[in-house]
Order: sequence, then C-alpha cells, then structure tokens
Amino acid sequence: MNLIIGQSEPVNRLKELIRQVVDTDLNILICGESGVGKELVARSLHAQSQRGNKPLVKVNCAALPGELLESELFGYEKGAFTGANMQKKGKFELAEKSTIFLDEIGDMSFALQAKLLQVLQDSVFSRVGGVEDVQVDAWVIAATHHDLEFDVQNGKFREDLYYRLNMIKIVVPPLRDRKEDIPLLCKHFMRQHKGLAKGRSVVLGRELEDLFQEYNWPGNIRELENFIKRLMVFGDSGPLCKELNMKIKNSDGSKTFSETWVPDKSALDAILADCRADMKRGFPSLKSISKKSIAVIEGMVIEEALKRTDGNRKQAAELLQISYKALLYKIKDYGVMIPGQLPPE
Repeated sequence: MNLIIGQSEPVNRLKELIRQVVDTDLNILICGESGVGKELVARSLHAQSQRGNKPLVKVNCAALPGELLESELFGYEKGAFTGANMQKKGKFELAEKSTIFLDEIGDMSFALQAKLLQVLQDSVFSRVGGVEDVQVDAWVIAATHHDLEFDVQNGKFREDLYYRLNMIKIVVPPLRDRKEDIPLLCKHFMRQHKGLAKGRSVVLGRELEDLFQEYNWPGNIRELENFIKRLMVFGDSGPLCKELNMKIKNSDGSKTFSETWVPDKSALDAILADCRADMKRGFPSLKSISKKSIAVIEGMVIEEALKRTDGNRKQAAELLQISYKALLYKIKDYGVMIPGQLPPE
C-alpha cells in the first residue's frame, strides 16, 4: 500500500525507491524540508514491509527534553526516579518485530545519541535505572529537516550515529518541485476534510488553481492542506486568492533569498582577521575555523531574515526553511538582535 499521492517524476522516483528498499531492514534516513510529508514516507515504508501487520511506533525527538526522551525510548525500571512506581517498556520494546519512526532525529541531545548508537550497532539497550540488557528487533526509520552533515561538522550530531542512520537516504521533494501533483493533492484533501464543509458544495475555482501553481509553497504540503481546510470551512475562495496574491507579491517575484541578500563585508573581514591571528599563535584546526565562520554567516543570514519579516520569528523560520525551535536556539546561541527589540543590558 503506497500512501504517497502524486504522479510527477519526483514522486514516481520516490515511490520506486520505497519499493526497492522496503524489505531490506537497513536503517533509513528521510530528509526534506518541513511539511513535505516525511512521516507519510515512513508510514508508506512500514505499510509495504513485512512488518506492516504491526503498528508503526512513532517518537518525536523534538517534543521531549533529553531525560524524558530517554525513558520514552528505552523505558525504565521501578524506582529509577521519583514517580517510577512500576516498570515501563519504552518505544523500542513496543516496536519489537515492527518499525520505530524517530521523527526530528536532528533535535536529539548529543548525550542520548550515544545510547541510540548502541541500539543500532548491537540491537541491545538497558532501561533507565536497569542493569540487564534488552534485545530488540526493530526496523529503524529516522527523519529530519536538518542538514545532518552540516551538524556533524559543527559538533552537534555524532558522526558515527549519522553513518549508522544513513544506510539508505530518502530525500522527499518539496512541493515547488512537483507542482503538477497539486490538483491530485487538492482533490485528496477536499475529500479528506469534506466534513468541514457541512454538506455544502465547495470548488477550488480557476483563479485559486492558477495561484496554487504560481505560489512557491514554503510550507509545502502541510501549507497546502491548511489552505484546503480553510476553503472547506468558508466555502469562498476569494479571501484565499487575496492572501496568495499578497504572498506572491511580497516574495519579490522569482528572486530567491540568495539572489537578494548582500552579506556584511566587515563581518567577513573579521573572520579572516581572526583566522590570521590564530595562525600566528598556533595553527588552528579546520573544524574550529569552520565552526566560527558558519556561526558568523548564519547569524548574518538570520538577522536579514528577521528584518524581512519585521521580527516575526515564525515567518523567518519558514523563510530560512528551519523549524521554529531551531531558529530560537540559533538566535540565542548567536546573540542575534530581533528588530524592534531592545538589546540586553
């Protein structure tokens, strides 16, 4: 059962790749922008596999702090911590002979990544507060919108874990690269959410169909589904057409972010000056230079994104194609100023 909707060339390639890898049991890493349907790919992989007769076990690694995520994944023994009044199985045990889907794996804490690596290497783990090994047979599928290679270079993701997860990599195409699938997706969402129309007959209309093809969809399929939900509720495409026209106008035509942004030359010069100073004191590692340079450049790009969105962090995250949580982390980490906000004393 293939759950992926669409007949475009990128989607057909995606479906074929799923068919080829579905019963290999090799770890799979699903990559792509927010809203492209990475979870749907994971569900399609599981449904078509020999493990599909059992429930898919999903864990959102970004939704819980490290301590809670560890007990969620691996369970705990009675008395392991305050409130642990009985033994509890974790998601890995529940995924025995099935599939575990680790969503937003790029947000997992560095410390917890080591324990996950052990499971991937040996299929063995211990519960929180436990000493006995627990053997597990679970197919591991992970997903992220992060560039994990970039995170590895900057010491934010374990290199050994990355290669363990990345046995097979599936990149889900963004909606802007498969716009010919939009009519099929619209029909699907209109059927799925017909209850919102309360019996009324709702149609897209030619103007809205044309705007759907012109718009660049930074929020991908999730954004399209939200538009369809609103259409079904209001039954009138007029307000949506106005909104899309405004979004298209504000996107400055077909110009991309990289074509319109001009970096701060003084900041780039400062990076070179620091590098020269480091080489005089003792030769620096490429890793340290890369980390320092990327921090400065990322900070500059984030500042520009916040300027363009008048300090709206949610819109800036969409523009930068990262999660809202990741943007907040980077703003704090780099000391980025938000337009209209006073600097800290």
